[in-house]
Amino acid sequence: MVDQLERTWMVRSFFVLNCNSITISLKNHKTFCYLFFLLFPLVSFGQVEKTDPIGGERIRWNKSLTHDTAYKFNKNPNTLLMETVRGLKPGKALDLGMGQGRNSIYLAMNGWDVTGVDIADEAIAFALKQAKENKVNIHTHNIPMETFDFGIHEWDLIVHVYEGCFDDSRVGKIVKALKPGGILVFEFFHREAGIEMKRPTFGCETNLVKSTVEKADAFKILRYSEEVGIADYGLKNYKLVKLVAAKK
Repeated sequence: MVDQLERTWMVRSFFVLNCNSITISLKNHKTFCYLFFLLFPLVSFGQVEKTDPIGGERIRWNKSLTHDTAYKFNKNPNTLLMETVRGLKPGKALDLGMGQGRNSIYLAMNGWDVTGVDIADEAIAFALKQAKENKVNIHTHNIPMETFDFGIHEWDLIVHVYEGCFDDSRVGKIVKALKPGGILVFEFFHREAGIEMKRPTFGCETNLVKSTVEKADAFKILRYSEEVGIADYGLKNYKLVKLVAAKK
């Protein structure tokens, strides 16, 4: 990916520096050059994403979480998580898709030994800076959640908020990773929210999360709801799926 980006900037630099010497059948060749300069990153990004899917995803999430001011999300800890851990004895927590660390730092400040996983390296760097400013330590892994080793009987709490729906494989990894009595916190968009966003395949179908967790036959469901509320991402009213479960 580095070589690709270097070539991209070399070509862009050459083009911009030589714009004035190019004969173009447009009345304003400087306008053409400026538009090309703006559009070229979109082409080069597509090339990076095709040759390096993980690299493309990392760039996309870095942009969303650390650069795009129009991308609105809750900078405070997730409400369901705060309600769930209130009164719990702190232990080891795994925060899947930690982003800028809002949940990881909250848990660490309340005595938890926290490990966060995320593909966005710039978001993790921001989280580590915030943790230092709050005088707490968090452990981080800058890799896709799909390739992260959840471990066996390692965690007292696993946070899975706004990281997609469940399938049997994901739940199976969580079951193995949680200690007996360990808590799982889940929150994501309902399919009706996806339809409202004009994304008809986005979000969890009715009862999908609950049935997948029940099928694992390893949890006691402590809380489950499918109701409208303010989403952490988008900060609008959408139908959300929320689940809290304890490993038997």
